[in-house]
Amino acid sequence: MKRFSYWGLLSFGLVVAAIATGSSHAQTADRQEVSLSLISAPFGTGSYVLGSALEEISKKNHPWLRIVHSESPGFVFNIKKLDKEPELKKSMIVGSSSGVSGLAAIGEKPFDQKYPPLKVIANYNLTAVWLATLDPNIKSVKDLAGKKIGLGRVTQINWAIQPEWVLKYGYDLPKGKVDIQYIGTKEAVDALLDGTVDAAVVGGYFDPLTNKLELSPQTVEFLASGRNVTHLSWGIEPVKKTIAQGMKVVPITVPANTIEGVSEPLEILADSTVWMVADEFPEELAYETTKLIIQHIKTFSDYHALGKLMSTAALSYGWDQEEFHPGALRAYKEAGLLK
Repeated sequence: MKRFSYWGLLSFGLVVAAIATGSSHAQTADRQEVSLSLISAPFGTGSYVLGSALEEISKKNHPWLRIVHSESPGFVFNIKKLDKEPELKKSMIVGSSSGVSGLAAIGEKPFDQKYPPLKVIANYNLTAVWLATLDPNIKSVKDLAGKKIGLGRVTQINWAIQPEWVLKYGYDLPKGKVDIQYIGTKEAVDALLDGTVDAAVVGGYFDPLTNKLELSPQTVEFLASGRNVTHLSWGIEPVKKTIAQGMKVVPITVPANTIEGVSEPLEILADSTVWMVADEFPEELAYETTKLIIQHIKTFSDYHALGKLMSTAALSYGWDQEEFHPGALRAYKEAGLLK
């Protein structure tokens, strides 16, 4: 009987392993590249920059998946485009938000019809909004009856439509009971400083993992004025009443002292800014895209300040499991981020 030495067996094993590994690498290298398109938001926005970041991350870190990013007029346009061009549903990722997708599903303005719900890949931002005032007699949202309120432009979901819904459905303060001015985000706080409105929309971007809040540029500029500002909590129950009407947001509580001068917890709302796909999007591609985002979550901070608020906890925050694309859900469960 022929004998094999320990070192001979070991050498044989290493050769087999090398052949197997080489074969595996060859199969990966030989796989044809798959390109997916991603449309986000207008050039220069945080959504645009983070979309470009995802394109770069795919090129640098995935052996065959390539995400090709381009700007778009905005989230409403994205949902309408995917509906009008169904051939894109198997290969396109769109930037959207929980609020926008909720309004699309029920056919509320700015949509003119109901649109099929899209599936979640990953949040990349949580936008939080609330109202602020300089009037010492205004201590809560209830005190805004009969007052002028500066909001964003009428087409802005976060900065105009969502605050208006909370006033209307959360507090029974529809138009007529309050004087809403749709003037723009910076213009709203400028009007508050000038005294031409009694309250204005302010906000920022929130990470539920760290409770960190990055204030929006116009909010930072407003607070730098040094004026005595009162931040008005929406309250959890009014936000829940708003959600019941079809506005898909989540109530959040910003801890005391997160914002300078705010010594009490601030109960507001957050809208998930999210990458979404249609039902027809292939499961494997949804899985690979989500896995790529999870594995390189910290890299987004190299591209934009908002990337610093991206965390594994925030990627799936605020969504029920049935709202995820099956491929994305598999990636989250595999990573231990969802049960």
